[in-house]
Amino acid sequence: MQNRISVRGPAFAAALAGTLVCMLPLQAGAQAESRSAAEASAAQADADAAAARSTVPTAAQIEENARIRAAIFDGTAGTPTFADYPVARRYSGPTAALDLTDRSARTFRTRLSAALQDGDVVFAGEYTLAGWGCGTSCFSQTFVSKRTGRLLIPSLGGEEGPQVVKTDPHSALVVAEGATYDATYEKTGNFAYFYVLEGNALKLIRTVPVPERLGEE
Repeated sequence: MQNRISVRGPAFAAALAGTLVCMLPLQAGAQAESRSAAEASAAQADADAAAARSTVPTAAQIEENARIRAAIFDGTAGTPTFADYPVARRYSGPTAALDLTDRSARTFRTRLSAALQDGDVVFAGEYTLAGWGCGTSCFSQTFVSKRTGRLLIPSLGGEEGPQVVKTDPHSALVVAEGATYDATYEKTGNFAYFYVLEGNALKLIRTVPVPERLGEE
């Protein structure tokens, strides 16, 4: 037994040495691949960080964005102004009961009645603005006359409709803002909408592209 062991000993050692020699390139290759993967991961992390920094607006960009938006909404960019559509009188009499001949008035009777009784005149001399949540990312708005209790059509807001941005109790102009979407619900634009009161309805008179507000989460 001892003789067989001694005979195999050198052969085994030589084989083991050969195996180790063969494994060295494999180990070196594995280490190189590991370093490459680590370097690639670090490079991707740097790229992600740079991309994140590039999407954060600077103070100058936020200021310019606010200036452009203000010019569109207040009329200094050539858009309609409240002064273009004055209302002669502001109603100050008793508040009428909600007119329930409108289906929407019956559906949202409680909310609209509360807004009618508690709200101030904010539009066209006699209208208050009522609003309520209608689901995730959904907020409906409608004007109600404190003089007659009637709703204006159409309502604004909802899931995709523009939201009221500015009104004036002495003007028949409403300024709103909203996005547009394609069939897959991808956003395709953002616009300012200008409506004027005609009879008992809001008429859209102009749509102007407007940059979305920067600096808000």
